[in-house]
Amino acid sequence: VFRAAGDFRRLNEVLDSAEEFKNVEAEWVRKDGTPITVKCSGRRFVWDGGEPACYEMFVEDITDKRVLEQQLRMAGKMEAIGRLSGGIAHDFNNLLGVIIGFSQLLKRALGPGNALTEHAVEIEKAGERAAGLTRQLLAFSRQQILSPTVVNLNDLVADMEKMLDRVIGEDIRVTIALDPDLSAVRADRNQIEQVILNLAVNARDAMPEGGRLLIDTRNARLDE
Repeated sequence: VFRAAGDFRRLNEVLDSAEEFKNVEAEWVRKDGTPITVKCSGRRFVWDGGEPACYEMFVEDITDKRVLEQQLRMAGKMEAIGRLSGGIAHDFNNLLGVIIGFSQLLKRALGPGNALTEHAVEIEKAGERAAGLTRQLLAFSRQQILSPTVVNLNDLVADMEKMLDRVIGEDIRVTIALDPDLSAVRADRNQIEQVILNLAVNARDAMPEGGRLLIDTRNARLDE
């Protein structure tokens, strides 16, 4: 069965206008309702008077081939986006280095007793957070060298709470349960942040009507 009426009309026009045709694609539906993409080739047989007698047609199911082609195109687009984001992240990282460096100089010049020192500290913190985002872009573009360090996951998750609230939206309530006895781990901090963010976004997409997202930290137990 044709999935689209336009495909049916187009194939009829080909059958009426050409004695032989090749590689005409159409969208069909199997008896069980499964949509498929097919490639049709065939020819027309006519009576002595020129009237069509019958048609011979060969149909090839190319659904898997088209899905694979789409995946390859998407992979190419993602690679291009990765290269672009990597180049932007490198340039942006250089600018952030200047911002962070001068904020540190300003902080030292003002001294701890100056009322403006707090503003210099906030500029430095904002620069560090932005630098973390650029590292995530570099990780996405596979241009970042991983830097494992000892990480306290409780502190990491707590630092991400406000950002998760903004990303997840108002319809989903984010709840964090931190194990006070949680052991430290050796990992790349930005990679862990990216994993948590991806899981949170997937959870959000799975709850279109809203809900509750629980982020729980626990020690893994290995059976002997």
